[in-house]
Amino acid sequence: MEEDILYKCWMCGKVFRRSDVEAFEAREIGEGYAFIRCPACGSKIITKIRREGFKRVKAI
Repeated sequence: MEEDILYKCWMCGKVFRRSDVEAFEAREIGEGYAFIRCPACGSKIITKIRREGFKRVKAI
């Protein structure tokens, strides 16, 4: 199972998941195009939080 990707708003600092963003986009369908916004403040400036730990890759 794939992990949820976390995002953080640059303006208000709220941390949210992609599922929260999709619900927010559904309300904004009338605009004619979809974009990611913070569900709390509506800012378009968000960052993707890096996952903790490390990733193992197989050596060649």
